[in-house]
Amino acid sequence: MSSESSQRKLLPSNASEEQSCKFGTVVRALWPIKPALNLAQRAGCTERAADFYIKGKRKPNARVALAVYAEIINA
Repeated sequence: MSSESSQRKLLPSNASEEQSCKFGTVVRALWPIKPALNLAQRAGCTERAADFYIKGKRKPNARVALAVYAEIINA
């Protein structure tokens, strides 16, 4: 029984970047270096707000979604 508990400790945590919101995954794919800064400059918001959108703590508004969509179309 003690071996089962030690095996559970070896499992990876659920807090990986791969399990973040889908919007953040797209933004990181478009701008792998400083994604929050790039999104903020294109959407006209603060870098902190862009970081909230990327992490999924806030729903992206139309201006932010349009900035990402425009980058996808132009890429």
